[in-house]
Amino acid sequence: MTEIETLRAENDSLKKIVAEINNKYVFDSISFRDIYNPKNTYEQDSDFNIELLVVGYNPSKSYFVKFDSIVDGQKINADTLKQSNGGFKYNTKLTEKENTIRIEMNVENKYGKKKSGTLFETIRIKN
Repeated sequence: MTEIETLRAENDSLKKIVAEINNKYVFDSISFRDIYNPKNTYEQDSDFNIELLVVGYNPSKSYFVKFDSIVDGQKINADTLKQSNGGFKYNTKLTEKENTIRIEMNVENKYGKKKSGTLFETIRIKN
């Protein structure tokens, strides 16, 4: 195999790798979370359940913005949520029978897939 053929084969191989990376989500960091089931009784001989999560995140490229509504293309009461180890915490007071939460999501990195959109949730209070 000549040097040119070798370089072409390496180039083709690299193109395949880049194409595969561009179809995946790429993260700069990961964190681990454990969530104890609220139904755990902590009694002797009882079952104990934990959900373990691996959270991939990009500290500088991902953001979530909470907002109340959109008027004339502008977000009303926009608030960027702070990131901590890949998690974005948000709390609100449930003041209405139905409480709506809207959050703009943007997850991106220099390489790989990107994801953006609006998360929309309605929380109803108990009577």
